[in-house]
Amino acid sequence: MADLRRAVLWWGFRALCRTVAGLGRALYGLEAEGLEHLPRTGPLVVVCRRISRVDFFAPALFCTLVRGEFSGITSAMAVSNSRLLASAAESMGILANLKGAGLSAMPLLTAYKMLKQGKILLLADEGEVPWDGRLQPLRAGAAWLALRTHAPVVAGMVHGGYDAWPRWARGPRRGAKLTMRFSEPFHLADRAWDRVTPAMIEAGNRRLVEELATLSRGYMLRRQRVSA
Repeated sequence: MADLRRAVLWWGFRALCRTVAGLGRALYGLEAEGLEHLPRTGPLVVVCRRISRVDFFAPALFCTLVRGEFSGITSAMAVSNSRLLASAAESMGILANLKGAGLSAMPLLTAYKMLKQGKILLLADEGEVPWDGRLQPLRAGAAWLALRTHAPVVAGMVHGGYDAWPRWARGPRRGAKLTMRFSEPFHLADRAWDRVTPAMIEAGNRRLVEELATLSRGYMLRRQRVSA
């Protein structure tokens, strides 16, 4: 019965993701670049940079590109505040976490176990959506997971999101072009570490920021705020 429930939930979730991705294609010409870099099986940590209110198109498109199931951590208030949604999400391996709090202990340890089982883990960059679209300082979650498991990491970013709906704008704007870009896989260490030090986290975060900044070149590193 549990397997049937899980299968039905995944079918519904994928149908929703296909619908959202299709809406992104219709409204903003949503497409993906760097798919040749994206492994189709785990273990894998995908860290996506958030810059706008339309970044939800990224996980929807990601869901349509990856074979099999993947896991993730969400700070969506609808999941965090609803026992029904939280239970459904947990059944699918989607973990609820407090918004803006970074990865707390329980979701972090569960995510670690998922990676050890060969899962694909989709993470946001753990901060709030920035008002000006600039890359925010990273917290320890993604780096800790990659260092503990030696899972490869892929960085992701939606180009055009800030043009479509920045945080400060009252509503979305038409005319923007959305492109989901992926980096080549990379490791934060040469092996899995049983003990991860603050210095290792700091070095890992620097590498993550460098990869996210590289994906941002030509778009968010040199942009000026446009009027609402």
